[in-house]
Amino acid sequence: MEPKPVRGICCRRSSCPRLGGPEAVVGHRYCRFEWDDLRFFLCVCRHKTVSAAGPHLGVDHATVSRRIARLEHALNTKLFEHRQTGFVPTTAGTRLQRMAEVVEAAINACEAELSDADSAVEGVVRIGAPDCFAACFLGARLPAFCKAHPKLHVDLLTITSPSSVSQREVDIFIGSSLPNEGRIISRKLTDYHAGLFASQSYLENRPPIGSVSDVLSDDYICDVEDLYSYQAEFAPVPSAQFRSANVLPLLQAVKGGAAIAVLPSYVACQDEALVPVFPAQINFHRSLYVLMHEDNKNLTRVRAVYDFIFSEVHKNRSIFCPEAAFNGSERAVTGKPIVISPRHETRTASLREMKKGPSGSAIRC
Repeated sequence: MEPKPVRGICCRRSSCPRLGGPEAVVGHRYCRFEWDDLRFFLCVCRHKTVSAAGPHLGVDHATVSRRIARLEHALNTKLFEHRQTGFVPTTAGTRLQRMAEVVEAAINACEAELSDADSAVEGVVRIGAPDCFAACFLGARLPAFCKAHPKLHVDLLTITSPSSVSQREVDIFIGSSLPNEGRIISRKLTDYHAGLFASQSYLENRPPIGSVSDVLSDDYICDVEDLYSYQAEFAPVPSAQFRSANVLPLLQAVKGGAAIAVLPSYVACQDEALVPVFPAQINFHRSLYVLMHEDNKNLTRVRAVYDFIFSEVHKNRSIFCPEAAFNGSERAVTGKPIVISPRHETRTASLREMKKGPSGSAIRC
């Protein structure tokens, strides 16, 4: 039996099983969806599941599911197909995603243009960065910045994919690669050096390292992404028995005296117990970039965090390019290759000379 129409409302059947199955009655004439539901919809599009979207929205997965169901109900269409890999937008969902991103960009532009640039920095800013940069550099400096801006909340995430910016997982991304597409603004943050490091205990408990070939042993470890690819005669990647997708596990293995590995200078130089091995021969040059979406470039809170990151790196540039500590320039490291022999007195002298600049001022690495 057909339901009787309610005055002022057009009644039709819904195909959405979450809203009562095919017999549910849906009113559409005056049914309006909530603008904020678009934010939930976009987050599910970008994170593939309601469980993954929940933390980014500050709610649980059940709330996300209710918002998506409400939006589907208001639009009287199915927006997602639920597959093993997660939620995949339907044809209607893909069309809505494009339109919702336009709305999102307009809202961000409105906020950036009309908000008082001199007002307090407030809101949430999400930063994505490699684990080593997040833990060994940025994490120690962000609390003071947040304290200076009590209404600002910063989420620091360990992410290595630059696509996290275009997918709106983060507002700012710091990494060693650039995206191939998308409306992304990129700027080089800094160059940095990486080299081979070992702990004092490692050198003292093993045969002397007399040449680069001595490094190619079962104790060598590297990152699985092969960031430090072959350089001249130093091609240790095939010999690595243990690999890690992140730098921090490598750092812990080296500090524990169990292995020798290539580490970024800004990570290794914070521990005086770590010794550089053949710094004149094994010296990788890499770069870090900062990425953000074009829609966010004028948001006060994002710009404030963006500027802070650049300021902190500039103030501490000597740990990224250690030779800059000598005379403030970016000149190349020079010097004769050294032989590290823990059982020989010349090892101490070699290390002492390596850690001093022309002026005699000591540096850590």
